[in-house]
Amino acid sequence: MREKLIEKVISEIENPTFETTKQYLEVHNVEFDNGKPKIERIDYDFFDNVNIVYLPIQNEPFFLTLQFSKETDELLGIGTENGNQVYLTATSENLTFEQLSELTKLNGLSGWSIDELRPNRRSKYTFSRISFEPIKSRAFDLETKLKLLLTELEKDLDGIKKLTEKANATISVHHQQYIDGNKGINFDIETISRMSKLNLGINIDQYVFGNELKSVL
Repeated sequence: MREKLIEKVISEIENPTFETTKQYLEVHNVEFDNGKPKIERIDYDFFDNVNIVYLPIQNEPFFLTLQFSKETDELLGIGTENGNQVYLTATSENLTFEQLSELTKLNGLSGWSIDELRPNRRSKYTFSRISFEPIKSRAFDLETKLKLLLTELEKDLDGIKKLTEKANATISVHHQQYIDGNKGINFDIETISRMSKLNLGINIDQYVFGNELKSVL
């Protein structure tokens, strides 16, 4: 199935049959890998009858998407999907990176300690920070990525609560959308309840990128 989808994606990008594909490619360039359009992700689960293929766009954080019928593999439409970064972050002016890390059982933490030199080597950090981002790829819708993060955090419920008591901890979201993208963000009751049990709030930064499509006469 994957191989057939990839073949169809390559064919549509190299020889567009949809007018919408031509419009997007007129003002944006997809990334290539070994001479072929790069595929960031194929989502087989979001819709019951549609597979969505994510293609990264050069110098942009959002994605060109191609939607295919699961039943016939027919190309149904072209569009864009937002790029999303969703992660836990905790900061402190008293605790070091190591001390913050020891409060939880999370693996793969990144960050720094207070008084550590910044990358420019010209100044020092005025606070410590840890971040936990289990899914690095931005090619997920916000709701899916948030729920996957919550599932990982719930494995260490006591540790996350301890972190929120001793540091400024929150869920951070960078919502990176196409200029014509949907700006709406909604959370269902279950998601809000799960964040509440973890004693976590959420901070959302929205960004708009890309070039407008040219008008069709």
